Order: sequence, then structure tokens, then C-alpha cells
Amino acid sequence: MDLNNNDNPNNSTPTRRHRNQIQVAICAASEAQHEDLCASLARLTEVNLELIDIAATPRSAATRTEGFVILIVVLRADSEMWPLQIHEWTERVPQAAVIAAVDQHSGDAVRQALRAGAQEVIFLPSDPTDLARCLVKISEAHHDNAANAVVCSLVSVAGGAGVTSVTAALAFALMRQQHKRVALVDLALQCSALSALLDVDPEHTLSELADPTSTIDSIRLESVLCTHPSGLYLLAAPNRIEESELVSATTVAATLGVMRELFDVVLVDCGHHMSESLVAAWEQSRYLFYFVEQSVTSVRPAQRFLDLFGRLMLKDGVDLRFVLNRFDPASPFTVDKIETALKRQLNARIPRDDRAFSELQLGGADFAAVAPHSPAQASIDNLAHQISGLVAPSNGRPAPAFFSRLRSAVGL
Repeated sequence: MDLNNNDNPNNSTPTRRHRNQIQVAICAASEAQHEDLCASLARLTEVNLELIDIAATPRSAATRTEGFVILIVVLRADSEMWPLQIHEWTERVPQAAVIAAVDQHSGDAVRQALRAGAQEVIFLPSDPTDLARCLVKISEAHHDNAANAVVCSLVSVAGGAGVTSVTAALAFALMRQQHKRVALVDLALQCSALSALLDVDPEHTLSELADPTSTIDSIRLESVLCTHPSGLYLLAAPNRIEESELVSATTVAATLGVMRELFDVVLVDCGHHMSESLVAAWEQSRYLFYFVEQSVTSVRPAQRFLDLFGRLMLKDGVDLRFVLNRFDPASPFTVDKIETALKRQLNARIPRDDRAFSELQLGGADFAAVAPHSPAQASIDNLAHQISGLVAPSNGRPAPAFFSRLRSAVGL
């Protein structure tokens, strides 16, 4: 159903989708909630929106939509099931961004919905202005990101936080969700853990790009990339520990600049040793995921990292997000205590699932292959969706005029 359809109603031929049209789908709502959301969308009369009819439940959805879609997912009462509910829909519509609609008018409900994988949250009954603001934010991010890769750095000052394992798991999930070109960069220069986890023996490494007299271009970069059987690309850490000293911040910045043009998503394993090279990677990143666990020896280094991050004042800004890895709901180090200590929200939780991560390390493959339906898979997929949900599809991007009309419709 097109909410702003000016085509001839007597023409039975399916109409071609307008270039500036944004697709919106309402998922798993009751009839009353569906009508409420439809009414709010219909009030945005100056916006070229198309409301897509999809199955009532994700399990019965027979086909996948094409292109970029915004899903408005009405979340059920049980907040513990929200990650699974969002995961079921994003698995069916892998290029979608998610707006969660919740009945509970509370900050805690908003935080839980965001942790579950939503990009934005609205309250029910819906308010057209709030809904429009969410559409503006998501659609503009989708437009702005169309030409550049999403670069995401993953780091933890405390060793053993599982950064490398999650980096690999995210890469596999991103490929499965969106079939994008995904590259990994191993900046844990002295460990070279990604090569071991992926079970590859790279002939060429990052150290070969360290020559300051030669320009790093796509040809030179492609000559040192290692290809994994899954289709992932790896820029490996130096083979010898002493060669890590050759990799400068300038080399890292130039390398990531070229990789942004060659790939859709670039994941950077930053390890736990802080250096100028890592700061150069953060300056190139859109997201910086810091990993923390439920222990004093993990939270205290995270506080020190926050102090460092604040003093760096990165010129272009980076979206710093905290990820709680190996989450155990029975631990005395509760989420509230960690958030209080950090004075920051935990944006995602990955449950403790030693079996699944052991299978990942042994098999060097996607959770969907080595540990399907494991507790960790849904959390990894939701985290991957936070990264990939706003990555532009390969068939172009909407014209800027669309956003002007969307703003004017709600007086923004």
C-alpha cells in the first residue's frame, strides 16, 4: 500500500518504486496497533512513503523485500524476548533498519530495546512527530553512508575480553545478513590472533605497506590481502613480532582510507595494547566498540580507557559503544553496577556461550554453520545488524530532496 500514490488507480500493472520512496513495514502488531501506526504514517502527507504488507509473523514470511526497508517492530510484553524477536525479523529482511515500538513509557524500556538491536524507539500510542524524527535520523544515516564503507574498531584495554572471537563472528554474520564485501584488519600486531582463528597462513601482511616512500593504492593493498574460503578478506598482522614496530599511524590511516573505497564493511581488531596506530584507526571509524566483562579487572581498565578517549578529542567524532561480553545474569557484577561505574550505557550484551565460541574457533566459520540457534548467535546477529542496518544497498541512494520534504512535513 502506497501512502502517497499518485498513479492511475485503474492501472493494474505494478508501479515502479519511486527513487525517493522509503519503504516501511509494520511487524507483529495487533490490529489496533497496526491501525495506530498506519494513521501516524498517513499524516506525513508530504513524504513519499510506501507501507509494505508482510506476513504477520517472521516465520511465515515467504519472500524477502528488496532494497532498504525500515521495520517498525511492535515489541511484546516480555522484554527478555526482544533480542530474539528483532533477530527473527532482521533475519528475514536483512537490509532493514529497526524502529522498536513499545508500550512501556520508560527509559529502561528504551535502553532494553536499543540493546536488543533497534536503531530507534517510539512509544505506543504513536506520535507522528516522534515517528518522523526516527525516519529522518535513520534515512539520513542511510543516505550519508551510501558512498563509504562502515569502519568499525573493536577494542578492550583488558586482555582476554574476547575481542578477536567477536570480530570474526561479526564478520561472518555481516556476510550472511547482507552479502556485503567484508574485510578484517588485524591491529593486534603482536598477537596475530585473527590469522590463527581463521586458520590461515598469510603470505603477505600489513608490514609490507609500511614503506613510507610508496603510495598505498588499491593495487598495492589487494596484493597483500589474504582471502578466506568464506569470502572474507584479511589484512593480517606482521608475521614477526618485531615487524610490528614498522607499522606507523600514517600507514594505518592511509590503508583504511583505501579500504573504505573497496569494501562495504571493515572490522578492525584493535587488541588491547594502546598505540598511536590504534588512534589513527579510530579516527577512520564510524563505530568504536569497547568490550567489557563482569569483573573489577575489566571495568577498571574501561574507566581508564574512557579517560583516555575523552582526552583524545577525536576531530571527526566516533560513536563509542560499550558491549558486555560473556554476560551472566547470575553474576553479582550486574549491568546496573557496571553502567554506574562507567557512567555509560551498555549498548549490547553477548551471553556467555563457551560451547559456541569454542566451535567458532575450531571451525573458523559462521555461527550459523558451527553453532546454529546458540544463545550467542542471536546477540552477534543483532550487533551485526546495528552495524549493517544502515549500510546502503548497492542499487543507489535516495536524492537529498527527500530529506528536505521529510523535515518540512513535521516542521524540523
